[in-house]
This record gives sequence, structure tokens and C-alpha cells, in this order.
Amino acid sequence: MHKGTDFRRALTPASPLRGAPIAVVPDIRLGRQTYDELNLTRLLSLHRVGSTAAIIALALFLTAPLALAADRIVIDDLGFKVAVKQNVQRIVSLVPTNSEMVCLLACEKLKGGTRYDEIPQELKKRVQQKLVDIVGGGFDANLEKIVQLQPDLILTNGPSQQRFAVPLKNLGYSVLSLWPRDMSSLRKDFLLLGQLLGREHKAEQILDQVQGELLEVEASAKNRRRQRVYLQMWTEPLITVGRSSFPHWLVAAAGGINVFGDMPFDSGQISLEAIIQRNPEVLIFLGDQKSFAEKIKTQAGWSVIGGVQNERFCFIEERDIRRSVQFVSGLKKIHDCLFNETRTASRPAPEAN
Repeated sequence: MHKGTDFRRALTPASPLRGAPIAVVPDIRLGRQTYDELNLTRLLSLHRVGSTAAIIALALFLTAPLALAADRIVIDDLGFKVAVKQNVQRIVSLVPTNSEMVCLLACEKLKGGTRYDEIPQELKKRVQQKLVDIVGGGFDANLEKIVQLQPDLILTNGPSQQRFAVPLKNLGYSVLSLWPRDMSSLRKDFLLLGQLLGREHKAEQILDQVQGELLEVEASAKNRRRQRVYLQMWTEPLITVGRSSFPHWLVAAAGGINVFGDMPFDSGQISLEAIIQRNPEVLIFLGDQKSFAEKIKTQAGWSVIGGVQNERFCFIEERDIRRSVQFVSGLKKIHDCLFNETRTASRPAPEAN
């Protein structure tokens, strides 16, 4: 499983809450503290640097190019206003899905990415050729290296990466959080990237293809009885997705009902009792959870669930449910799983030219 995506390391609680039907794993948030209150001292304390590193960080702070008078102000997915220069040439991405979407539009402009950047093929090749510098894995971004790359724009995901966004904004860099939760927000984000990169027409072409395939799947599911679905992200503790997540939307678009759709968060810890109570008809696991799925067939508690009794198990990969414009293959897998269909042919996902 990719550790660079939003789920495991970001959402696995340090001390699991047990006993409650749903124990919510909170996002990392800033509380009442504003960006202006988080200064260089805060940056250094976050990374527990020594005196030598502190001097280096101070030098980077003094030499970092503060945001110039920008020609445009955009609003990111967390509601922050971000000043972005007109001619964006150098981008650093702190999450694989954002690296992927940049590369579908203008791969040559991506100068820094994560160690999990593998899609599309052109991006994987550029990483191997060291044309894209690795700045971390999603949850261990190297701020020093990011500053050295002198990016025009830095892309993060949701609240879990604000620990990096805050000091970088204080250093004067444009930091944009892209955190789509459905097709509407994904379209908005991808079109925004197209505008910022000067590739708006290309973004529209890719979205038109994706929208066409999405409509085909939705039409196929329209007149069928919707299946109750449990989608498991983690085994110990049990973690699933809530209504604020992109996989929740994928399940609905494919023709299912997320049995934990009443959980008003992206992801959270749950109990077996809560799963039994909701009695899913289909259980979707990640590919590396096959042994877990096999074990629960005869395990007390699990064996009373309808989907377990009927062995309605499906397996997908984490990449199938990522927050990217190339979600269609994962959507089709979920749809075919719900309705026991075998797909013989599929159009290839859009690739960068």
C-alpha cells in the first residue's frame, strides 16, 4: 500500500479508542493559531533542529523569495486565499495524486515530488532520470530541500499536511491545498491546475473523457438496487471511510451505499459491533488484506454479517480509490464488484502527452 496517500499513517490513531461504535480519528488542525503566529521559531521547533541546522534554516528564511505581488488570488480546498504568480514554471508536490495531476498537464514543470510518485508512466520515468527531486513521502516532507528548489507553487492535500504548509507560507511561498471529495470538486481542482499551468484546454479534454466514462457507469447502476457496502482501509484498528472522503463518493457513483456514510469525516476508527449493526451486503478490502478477509469467514462476530455469510468480498488497490482525475478504473472495479460483472474491455486512462 502507498504510504504517501491520505489514509494509513495520517489517520491511524496513536492510541486507538475502543468501546464506542465509532471513534473518530481527528484531522491535524491548527486550532485558533493563525499562519502569522507560526513564525520561524515554530518551524525550527517542529523539526527539533540543532544549532547548526537552526543557522541553516535562518539563512533559508532570509534568502527565500517572499511572494511577489501576484497577478491572481485563488481559493484552495481548505478555504485559504493563495497568491499565485501568472507564469508558474516550478512546482513541488507533497502528495502523489497532485504530482500525478500536474504530470498529466505539464510534467516538465514538476520539480519536486514524493517517493511514491509512479503514475503516469512519464512521471515515473522523470523520477528515475532524477528530473524530479524527491522531497519526502507525504508525511515527512523535507522543508530545506523544498526551499532549495525555489518553487513557484507548492501543492499539498488536506489538513494532515498543514504542518508543512504553514512554515512554507511563512517563508513566502504559494501553497495550494487540493483535497477533492467528489467529481465536482475534482473537476474544479483539475481545471484550476490547468489554468495555473497554462494547460486549460488539455485539462478540459481529459475531464471530458473522464466525465463520459463516469456517466456510463452511473447509467449502468441507475436502475439497480443499491448494495450496502463496507470499505475497509485498515485492519488493526478497524478504519473505514466517512462521507467526507473521495472513496465514499466512488462507492455511491458505482451504485453502492457506504454503510458508514453517516460518519461526517474523511476516515475514522470503528468497532466490529458497529459493522454488525449496519450489516453490509458487500465488503471491499484492499489487496493486502486478503488473509484478513479469509480469516473472518469463520470468526465470531464477523460470521453473522450478511456479506460475510455470502462471501461477497471484493479486493481493490489503494491506487484505485485515490483522489485523482484517473479514478475511472477504480470506479469500474467497484461497480463490477457490486453487481458481479466481468468487464472485458476498458478504455485506457488518460496519460500525459
